[in-house]
Amino acid sequence: ARLAAALREALTAAHGALAAEIDRAAAALAGDATWRRFNDAARDEIRARNGLVPPPSPAAATDADLLRALDARPLAAWRSELDAVDKRAGRALQEAAARLQEKDEPEGGRTTTVDVRRGTLADEAAVRDWLREQERKLLAAVREGPVIVR
Repeated sequence: ARLAAALREALTAAHGALAAEIDRAAAALAGDATWRRFNDAARDEIRARNGLVPPPSPAAATDADLLRALDARPLAAWRSELDAVDKRAGRALQEAAARLQEKDEPEGGRTTTVDVRRGTLADEAAVRDWLREQERKLLAAVREGPVIVR
């Protein structure tokens, strides 16, 4: 009984964390100018195509329900899903930009995706160096057209 209770708690927490992360990604997308050019139906479609729809709460009222829920998606898979949300949000934004590009410039205008370097910045000098590096990359890319930062 204690094990089942602990598994239910972990499953509920994993579902809540994934739903919250998807909501956070949706809010970040909502702040993007490209994203705002779409109506709700188009945004919902793009989110669904890119796995950015919160999953339904897993049924875990009985031990049999709990077992089925964990067989369908083990706890480790919930963590993988959570880790994938940022990448999925990036793909959703890329898809939105590509759709606009096709509509606005059917001949093939350019939307560029620029990856910013991740890492630990230990002091002010490191921050300034990182900012200069990213600025160079972004300015070079924006000369070619709109830029999606990833």
